[in-house]
Amino acid sequence: MKHARSLGANEILQMIFTYLTEVSSLREYNDIIMVLANMGRALTSSDRCTVWVVDEEKQEIWTKVAHGIEAIRLPMDSGIVGTSITSGEKIIIDDVYLDDRFNPEIDKKTGYRTKSMMVIPMFDNDDQIIGAFQVINHQGEKGIFDIKDMERLMLASTYAAETLISARLTIEIEDTQREVVLIMGAVAESRSKETGNHVKRVAEYCKILGLAYGMDEKEAELLKQAAPIHDIGKIAIPDSVLKKPGRFNDEERKIMDTHAELGFSMIKNSDRPLLQAAAIVAYQHHEKWNGNGYPRKLKGEEIHVYGRITALADVFDALGSDRVYKKAWSDDRIFDLFKEERGQHFDPKLIDLFFENLVKILEVREEFKDIYQEEVKAQSINTKQIQILGAYGTRAKGFGTSSFLLNKNNVIDAGNILVTLDEESIHIENIWLTHSHLDHISDIAYILDNYFSMRTKTLNILGLPATIKALKKHFFNNLIWPDFSKITLTKSDTPALSYTEIELGKEYSLNDNESIEPFKTDHTVPSCGYIFKRDGDSVLITADTYDLDNVIEIIDTRKDINSIVIECSFPSSMPILAKESKHLTPKLLFESIKNIKRNDFRLYINHIKPSFLMKITEEIGEYRGKYEPIVLKDEDFINFSEKPLT
Repeated sequence: MKHARSLGANEILQMIFTYLTEVSSLREYNDIIMVLANMGRALTSSDRCTVWVVDEEKQEIWTKVAHGIEAIRLPMDSGIVGTSITSGEKIIIDDVYLDDRFNPEIDKKTGYRTKSMMVIPMFDNDDQIIGAFQVINHQGEKGIFDIKDMERLMLASTYAAETLISARLTIEIEDTQREVVLIMGAVAESRSKETGNHVKRVAEYCKILGLAYGMDEKEAELLKQAAPIHDIGKIAIPDSVLKKPGRFNDEERKIMDTHAELGFSMIKNSDRPLLQAAAIVAYQHHEKWNGNGYPRKLKGEEIHVYGRITALADVFDALGSDRVYKKAWSDDRIFDLFKEERGQHFDPKLIDLFFENLVKILEVREEFKDIYQEEVKAQSINTKQIQILGAYGTRAKGFGTSSFLLNKNNVIDAGNILVTLDEESIHIENIWLTHSHLDHISDIAYILDNYFSMRTKTLNILGLPATIKALKKHFFNNLIWPDFSKITLTKSDTPALSYTEIELGKEYSLNDNESIEPFKTDHTVPSCGYIFKRDGDSVLITADTYDLDNVIEIIDTRKDINSIVIECSFPSSMPILAKESKHLTPKLLFESIKNIKRNDFRLYINHIKPSFLMKITEEIGEYRGKYEPIVLKDEDFINFSEKPLT
């Protein structure tokens, strides 16, 4: 077995899950304590672990599980463990015989020699101490515990406390299983950026729909208790996929879709009714009524009713909940989708029952709403960042073209807005164009086309006079695309599209603390870059360009510019193509910017053609010199308040 200190985050979670799964099959309270002790020992590489439990009535702490030791009862405040329990203190001791609180009598009775020790108290939901983990004699080279061991044991104590609370309330195995399943479901959801209340809501929706479908109270309750584990397979999905904030590419989607089979394989062999039901839910909640789901493409009533109900409950809650990576859908939009998917994704009978029981379902959503979500989101906003919606020089599978989200209402260029923002696109009011090439303007059309009926404000396109002229003549001309400037929005008496010509060198205010200023760049059509300022700090974005003399002059004279974004489209083996198309290569880029006098800025690189991504990235490393450039990806963030990375 690997040493605990060499375990990664995923391995630690999987180890905890393994022990909690074992706990879920146990009937005896003492057996549960034994398994939790084994978990504590494994997580800390200790020789022994004891789980102590508080007996409030007798004012004692007791354990019937200490590796190699018979049952023990001690006064509440006795020894090192008692100190931890009465004070709430986490304790690490390198040599207990040098500590006055240590009672050597147990060692004398057993012949065992205690040396190092760590004790972590366990708390219930009311922050009352219900017991403690005690680990003894670290098995590492130095034989002592450290802060990392403490962090792992604290993680274990959280889950152990929840399990002990459940087991203490009732000896019945069903109650213990329910609590453990909920914990495992919450672990899976927390890894994928869901909230703990998500699994609670899905469970309650499932019971409502189960009863409406004709299940008796016992079976509907069984489904409710099984539902939280529907995504347990996500615990085995790599963080690089699971925590990706944007949409998956094809390969990532294949990996993610394995979670249904992974979850099923984790619990399929249990003979407990609850886990048997949970295995069905985990395996089948992504199947579709029309046979187009996964993993087995089951169709109609081939899909167990548990899977059909959980699918509907899970989709409803996922669509209606805000996440850090997407905004909640409106109820009307969800309801319209459900009506469209009746007999397609979802069992038609269940869709009818959903709407018949909608009042109960919405009451559950309100009762278990994510009350801290907006606060957490607000705290996570970095006011000196802007998001890259699209970072590349052409569109390909998994690669979006240029677009920068400055704030909720303003973007620079419109290459990849829809894929990243989806319905949030309706809030965009101003698109600041650098030039008229398709990869920078394409999503203007799609924003209007997809969300015309939802928009209430005119979409204003700002650009150089030549850029505006090109859009009117060659794009929104009723030949390539409708002329939306002559079409009125359905929700307001305003045109869907308007145009504003901008002037180079003029600063335009966006609000009280933000402004944007266009500057001339060198491209095959009239073009500009932008300096975006927020609270006195600025980022310069070149967009497509070849000659950088003007850019260098601006950077050297504008001390407020802390970050610059420069394009780099082709490998250095294509200098002629780069010159003719007015783009840069790594060699040309770094030969030019070596003339910048300043060193106190961050350098970001974008607009790489995806087919040359690996080659260009290698060449950036070769030619970068003193710089430490960051190659941007779709949905990255530019930080323009910190200096420097040079």
